[in-house]
Amino acid sequence: MSRDHDRPLHRALRTLLVVTVLLAAFGLVMLYDVVDAWSGLSVLQTQVLALALGIGGATLVVLMPYERLKQLTPLAYGVAVALLVAVLFEKPINGARRWISLAGFRFQPSDLAKLALLMALARYGASPSVRITSARGGLLYPALLIGPVAGLIVIEPDLGSTVLLVMAAIVVLIVAGLPRRWILVGGLAVLLIGGAGIKFSSMRIERLYSWLHLEETKEEIGYQAWQARIAIASGGLTGVGFSRSTQWRFIPECENDFIFAIVAEEYGLAGTLALMSAYVVLLWSGITVARRAVDRYGTLLATGITFLLAGQALCNMAVVSGALPNKGLTLPFISQGGSSLMMTCLMVGVLLRIGRTRPDEGPFYGEPMSLFPETTEAGEA
Repeated sequence: MSRDHDRPLHRALRTLLVVTVLLAAFGLVMLYDVVDAWSGLSVLQTQVLALALGIGGATLVVLMPYERLKQLTPLAYGVAVALLVAVLFEKPINGARRWISLAGFRFQPSDLAKLALLMALARYGASPSVRITSARGGLLYPALLIGPVAGLIVIEPDLGSTVLLVMAAIVVLIVAGLPRRWILVGGLAVLLIGGAGIKFSSMRIERLYSWLHLEETKEEIGYQAWQARIAIASGGLTGVGFSRSTQWRFIPECENDFIFAIVAEEYGLAGTLALMSAYVVLLWSGITVARRAVDRYGTLLATGITFLLAGQALCNMAVVSGALPNKGLTLPFISQGGSSLMMTCLMVGVLLRIGRTRPDEGPFYGEPMSLFPETTEAGEA
């Protein structure tokens, strides 16, 4: 079947584009809602600029030849690692070295590193010379790609991003054919990274204790999480209404990681379910793109990006609702964060590029993969 008549793929691409626009627009509305009276329009203007740059970058990715995307992988990975090293020499902000200042704009190299690592793993997993079932091919070489990025991010410190990125990397390797025994090793690595990150950081130990004993710490380290729960409870079924939040005054930096609490307060359970549904649609669209990619590289990269975006949204909402301890992860498209928004848009651009690729745009990396069993749809034949 010609891809010109691949209705499920075209539907997924249109849906992905629409849900991205809706999420980005809703993010600007929410940011205006929570920062207007506090810090004027400067924060919103920065976010709009980041969105414009992200859209521009995504457009360039969609228009570039598919082969060029693969050729840029080594450069993207090298630049990402170099920036992760450079950020360690920056002045710490709130006890962490995560940002590089460029012309008055703060950029998080870890956001670029997420995409760069997924590109590198996809290119590696798609190589016909790789024996993913061997110890060297399935464990050693992937570790040499993952290790520098994960290690540099975790010492910033940013444990939440590290764990999520390593999990996304493992998912890519699983789809590439990683044997079960190496999957267990990867899972153990995630547990060891998380455990070590908590054990050797007094701040993370305090966060974990606060999560387990929130009422006891609600006036101290648990203040933000406690106020977020009050906001969620105040929303009820339909919420208090747009711009009628009272908790935004009490949740520190609510425009960042805890903006979901304001969404729950103003739009209630109905609004939060609608937002969750948008991320589910994004997940479905990404999986469809991965299933119908023209080559192995596209399947692996689309899988990694989709898992990363959906996983980050899930983790953020779980943290705000109290199901997980604070991890410092933004809510994609909604939270304030210029570099995060730009790279999220760029990832969507990569998904669109993979989905738009035609069989005559080779050379390709590896044969097409069957990610999930295909289903016959009406009108597809």
